[in-house]
Amino acid sequence: MNFLLKIGFLLLALAFWMTLRKRLKKDSYQLETDIKKSPSIAIIIPARNESKVIGQLLTSIVNQTVSVLPSHVYIIVEQANDPTIFIAKKFHMNVFIRQNLSLKTKGYAIAELIDDLQQKKINYDLYFIFDADNVLSNNYIEEMLSSYQAGYAMAMGYRAIKNNSNVVAVSSWLTFLLINEYRNLKAIKNKENILFSGTGYYIHGRLISQWQTFPFHSLTEDYEISLYATKYALSTTYNKKAIYYDEQPENYTVSIHQRSRWIKGYFQNWLANIGPFLKASVKKKRNSRSLYHFGIGILPLVFLILGVLTIFLGIFGLNKFWLALLIFLGAFYLFGMFLTIKIMKNVQNELKITKGLYWQTVFYHPIFLLSYLQAFLVFLCKKNLGWSVIPHYYEKK
Repeated sequence: MNFLLKIGFLLLALAFWMTLRKRLKKDSYQLETDIKKSPSIAIIIPARNESKVIGQLLTSIVNQTVSVLPSHVYIIVEQANDPTIFIAKKFHMNVFIRQNLSLKTKGYAIAELIDDLQQKKINYDLYFIFDADNVLSNNYIEEMLSSYQAGYAMAMGYRAIKNNSNVVAVSSWLTFLLINEYRNLKAIKNKENILFSGTGYYIHGRLISQWQTFPFHSLTEDYEISLYATKYALSTTYNKKAIYYDEQPENYTVSIHQRSRWIKGYFQNWLANIGPFLKASVKKKRNSRSLYHFGIGILPLVFLILGVLTIFLGIFGLNKFWLALLIFLGAFYLFGMFLTIKIMKNVQNELKITKGLYWQTVFYHPIFLLSYLQAFLVFLCKKNLGWSVIPHYYEKK
């Protein structure tokens, strides 16, 4: 059993070493110089069958403190009989009907629109991308323009929650909050590239003109964008003052399917880049710290979990495997409760949930985190994971 203890502590040491290895080296991404005082703005919204929710987003666009012309808003649908078209026309906004439906990710939908704009020689200084169920705070674009004026090629706003009356939805949102408040805030402090998650971001027009398309087509185009920005040392930031509201799944089964799709997209992109990123990092290429952290990905977390589990096995013995596993899961659950209480304390004024739902979330969120293992198994076993329609909570009312 001493052997297992040694392996466990070795895995823990490896996890911490990988996390700390590049902490002292500064990154050097390049800020944009093509900055205009009043940039032209396009808003792109993939919106197949989204008539139940898109009205709120379009209203929030109209009510922005920085005016966006309705003719610069582009709503992407797949069918000419989609009721979303009627709502878009009420707001005098553009509707783009896709032609190539064999390409089934959100990235392909955006690419098809941008390809059309490029062919028509229609260009903008900034391209904002939203999901149809988003809602923008009135000063969202005004705040994001401060990131543009600072020279950032891409920026993401603060993702708040729309449907805060369901424990699955709140737990789902807390996962994004962990990414933004712990990973991304630390990244911008250290001048590293951020991790994009979801929509609510802009892309500088220079990049769209350079690409002549939208080149991110995987199941997780947001993660793909993060890797691209890191690879080419593009400046990215997280703007906490630019608040937009996002809907989270309220059904556990829907959440598992959604997360299994994200896991598939994550591994597709990460495995394609881990070698080049780590190689460039070792050679101290530009942006090396960001390259290193995106290169190692979730490996430190995997080694940490395996290390702790191996130590428990070393203490209790292989003949008591299930006891060791149960104690490990119990320890993880207690840590998850502590973490949930900590992060919810930081957003208690914003979240505005009942005391009953607060305690439901404290007890449920650790289980939600553990259920990523179930989502991983679904990813391994299910071959036809793809871009699918997620039901909205408004549809049940």
